[in-house]
Amino acid sequence: MGRPNDEVVFPGEGLHVDFGSWKNVGIPGGNPRNQMSPKEFPQVPELFAPLCFLRLDIAKMDRAAFFDLQPPSQGRPDLVVAFFGRLIRLGLRLEVISVSNLLKGLCQAKRTNEAVALLLHGTPELDCVPNVFSYSIVINGCFKEGEVDKACNLFHGMIQLGVQPNVVIYTSIIDALSKCRAMDKAEVVLQQMVDQGIEPNIRTYTTLIHGYSASGQWKAAVRVFKEMASVGVLPNAVTLNSFMDSLCKHRRTKEARVIFDSMAAKGQKPDVVSYSTMLSGYAKEGCFDDMTCLFNSMLQNGVVPNHHIFNILINAYAKRGLMDAAMHMFEVMRQQGVNPDVFSYQIVMDSLCKMGRMDAALDKFNQMVNQGVSPDIVVYRCLVLGSCSHGDFEKAKELISEAVNRGLCSNSVFFYPVINDLCKEGKVKEAQDMFDFIVGIGQRPDVIMYNSLMDGYCLVGKVEEALRVLDAMKSVGLQPDAFTYGILLNGYCKIGKIADGLSLFREMSLNGVKPMTIMYNIILHGLFFSGRTVSAKEIFHTMNASGIPVGVDTYNIVLSGLCKNNCTDEAIELFKKLRAMNVKINVIILNTMISAMFKTRRIEEAKDLFATISAIGLVPSVVTYSVMMTNFIKEGLLAEADDMFLAMEKASCAPNSSLLNQVVRALLEKGAVVKAATYLAKLDAKQLSVEASTISLIVSLFSGEGKLREHVELLPVKYQPPESSADN
Repeated sequence: MGRPNDEVVFPGEGLHVDFGSWKNVGIPGGNPRNQMSPKEFPQVPELFAPLCFLRLDIAKMDRAAFFDLQPPSQGRPDLVVAFFGRLIRLGLRLEVISVSNLLKGLCQAKRTNEAVALLLHGTPELDCVPNVFSYSIVINGCFKEGEVDKACNLFHGMIQLGVQPNVVIYTSIIDALSKCRAMDKAEVVLQQMVDQGIEPNIRTYTTLIHGYSASGQWKAAVRVFKEMASVGVLPNAVTLNSFMDSLCKHRRTKEARVIFDSMAAKGQKPDVVSYSTMLSGYAKEGCFDDMTCLFNSMLQNGVVPNHHIFNILINAYAKRGLMDAAMHMFEVMRQQGVNPDVFSYQIVMDSLCKMGRMDAALDKFNQMVNQGVSPDIVVYRCLVLGSCSHGDFEKAKELISEAVNRGLCSNSVFFYPVINDLCKEGKVKEAQDMFDFIVGIGQRPDVIMYNSLMDGYCLVGKVEEALRVLDAMKSVGLQPDAFTYGILLNGYCKIGKIADGLSLFREMSLNGVKPMTIMYNIILHGLFFSGRTVSAKEIFHTMNASGIPVGVDTYNIVLSGLCKNNCTDEAIELFKKLRAMNVKINVIILNTMISAMFKTRRIEEAKDLFATISAIGLVPSVVTYSVMMTNFIKEGLLAEADDMFLAMEKASCAPNSSLLNQVVRALLEKGAVVKAATYLAKLDAKQLSVEASTISLIVSLFSGEGKLREHVELLPVKYQPPESSADN
């Protein structure tokens, strides 16, 4: 069956363009009844309509003159496509410039796939070889549609076909890779560009600087900026703004200010973006004097501040608690002809709520409404959370009702934070009341809100109430998800109901909910903590067999659980397997295994593991040093314990109260009173507290019949038990 005459087929991949909108256009020799007058012809009387109306022989027209009739692509790219469809039907040969315009029309009409098909397969059939501009149009079209892989494939394909990319195409590829944070690949393309003798232009360098800035690599951005200057490419305002933004984001406003000041010297007047970048940088670093001076300079230089500038200043003052200064900026805004927007008000109200100044926040809200600024969902959420935080639940309900009436909060994006914050604060009763109110005004909570309420009950140990909420959720047709089970599972384990937790864990799988890694971690921790080692090992085996990702947290739970339940040899065997498999481990796991080595009297292996920490790029923690020192003391290796303390101080790892107290207790239990006194003195020198268990041990050892009674004078006087204790 033939294809309709008003549809043109391009060879390759079934590409076709529908020209049905042109079916009434008269063609010489056609049916006169299908003729249209110029007035009836849509949008383009200057093209086909006059020619058809006058019965001119289009086929005999000069091709160059005919192509001059093509419609502009801006606004109606579909007309460009239709126009060229007519040309093809008339048998006219298309030149590469015209094909490029057709490709441009397709891309602007968001028909990029058709443009790619025409470029790759249609042009040979049309006896037209695409050039670098044709490829540039389609590659950019792909990028605009988010088709990065397709654009890169075209880029590599054109090179293979002998079409040399130009600076525009290379820069487009570099820009796309930079936006994907693939800066290493962007550098490869840049080098390829240079190797082909194509010099990067200012847009190329600006793209790289922006890419490195977004990736957090400010030093690389500096390198590119210097490289650009070294090859004589002068940065424009866009480049300089991007470079300053990179520096400011990494708290290097001094260097950014040097660039800023150099702009005027080079004849490039800083614009509003330049000022906003510097002001934001100063605000983040708390340089309020510099921020204020720069803003005043901006006004003196005639640069008109916009909402963004003022909101930077208001936010900076409000976050610092300088509410008078923040309020003053509202007046300055109006003096500059800029009315505060909803974000300006929201910044101030949020800070006032956090400061507990709810009356002031509500006054600002009323002022905003009176000024004709409509509050958004963020404003209402801020005020509702503030009211709840300060116990005014009636006001919170009033605000919620108002927001609902305005149509601003018909989903959990608004309600969830209210319930969640109350639950996290332990105000589960209030959270339940607010939940019931939300349901009462006709809102339907989703699974996320139910989960939040269940989590609140579990946090206060009321798992039975959480199960009641679960039943209520099921009754309205909502099914529990993986997070629901995780919350309940954690609740059971926290209150020691491991059997119930294990039953729930098995029920979850039966209900078609696949357990996640975190759920396995919860049940494993609960089983090991309760001494149910056999069940824990079975669950761990199931986890591995099921293909569930096993992370470092899981391994730490299992290794620690095995060690605490006197399965140290199994822990060591598993640890050796992990190292053989090159599994990434952390310092917490190494601390656990060092303890295990000491526990089994493998002193040298414990030392080797400690040396491994630095060898694999990790840093020993205070816990690491504490484990090493206390175990050295237990083994009678007091000199090595002292050496470890010195190594810790040399590594700038400050000892905390827990470490020093543990060391003191270990030394006293070993009878090393003099050394214990030394570490007690360190506690005093660092103004750290002596724990109750340490004081209890001192009293036990040095009072009455204590075995160290005769050495009591070796202790600092403040730690010597009273004489009365000795007499009793």
